[in-house]
Amino acid sequence: MLSNSAPKELPLLDLTVLSHLERQLNDAQPARAFARDYITGFGDRYLRLESSVSNRDFPAALDAALSLRNSSAMVGAERLSALAADFEAAVASSDLDTAREALPGIERCGLDTILELEARYLSSA
Repeated sequence: MLSNSAPKELPLLDLTVLSHLERQLNDAQPARAFARDYITGFGDRYLRLESSVSNRDFPAALDAALSLRNSSAMVGAERLSALAADFEAAVASSDLDTAREALPGIERCGLDTILELEARYLSSA
């Protein structure tokens, strides 16, 4: 079973992560481009999760989960990163039913995260 309560307690978006990236690069534009690329790539990342589970392709599912978890962490999407980690743990323990059950929550969280990024980060550009 996934740890549904823990990810829900995490913020949808931690903007300090992107602020830190802006300071590191001494320029907001690359961080904003990264956020836009993250938004553009979410659909493909989610489809990779979904198709790998449907195809019972454990290595592909782990790779897709790792990609979503890491990219989400890099953009400050803490809740989505945690959900991807839970998905990854389910796949790693060969629990495809739990992984499959997690997909709608991951999709909803991803879409909510995109809305937050657009409203709270990219719209202020």
